[in-house]
Amino acid sequence: MGLLGGLSLSFGQTLEGRVLDSQSMEVLEYVSIGILNTPFGATTDDNGYFYFEARDQPASASVRISMIGYEPRVFSLEEIQALEEGIHLTRKAIKLEEVKIRAVQSERKVGAARSNTLSGWSGWGGMYIRKGYEMGTRLALGNQAVKVKSLHVRLHRQAFHTSFYRLHMRAMEDTLIGKELLNENIILSMHKESGWEEIDLTPYNLWLSGDVAMTLEWLKVEGIQQDRAMKINGRMQGAYILFKNKKGAGGLYRWGTEAPWIINKEKSPSMYVTILE
Repeated sequence: MGLLGGLSLSFGQTLEGRVLDSQSMEVLEYVSIGILNTPFGATTDDNGYFYFEARDQPASASVRISMIGYEPRVFSLEEIQALEEGIHLTRKAIKLEEVKIRAVQSERKVGAARSNTLSGWSGWGGMYIRKGYEMGTRLALGNQAVKVKSLHVRLHRQAFHTSFYRLHMRAMEDTLIGKELLNENIILSMHKESGWEEIDLTPYNLWLSGDVAMTLEWLKVEGIQQDRAMKINGRMQGAYILFKNKKGAGGLYRWGTEAPWIINKEKSPSMYVTILE
């Protein structure tokens, strides 16, 4: 079935459609769509379209559509099948909390600031099928708000010229990952084949405190490098992104836009932030 703005759930259990801004009617890129508590999901492309399989899911299964800066919406698969004009998301009214800003005296690294050879690597494989997957680490920022200056990620190796990610900062209490703390989409890119990638975050004026779940959500890749094919788990792979791991740092993983969180206390992707305090 050809779709311009509508959605359908085909007999082969394929969910596809388009997401737009409810006021401007502009298409929305990088919107997350996923069936709650399953690995089935995707993100919209630059024309607002999404497409993914939803094998053996009941008609009552809940589908959540969300993006930072917009109010999320939830439909059953049956309800989504009946939509004719696509999904419209409404911008969220942002209530800025008061932050007590003090004079900056020093810098500090927070997170998995090293890598351990024996801890291996974490990452994704493929060009399209794992869009929306997340991984990251826990940050203990302290009780007072600090400014996040930069993000540092240790690439083991990537097979692309450029890979793109959405940064997430969520409140975290014990093993529960809660609400998103960011009010805007922060889209980051990495270009190196391997080594530490440093990304300046000062333009976003991020002041945060407490325990924070920091993750990177894979969005898209460009420019596959054929000469970087390597053997992964016994098979040659030509499309992948791999991060070095650090032992005992508390890794956070999510294999789908609405999949359950996995917390690995033994190791984490080597990612950290430099903060000003």
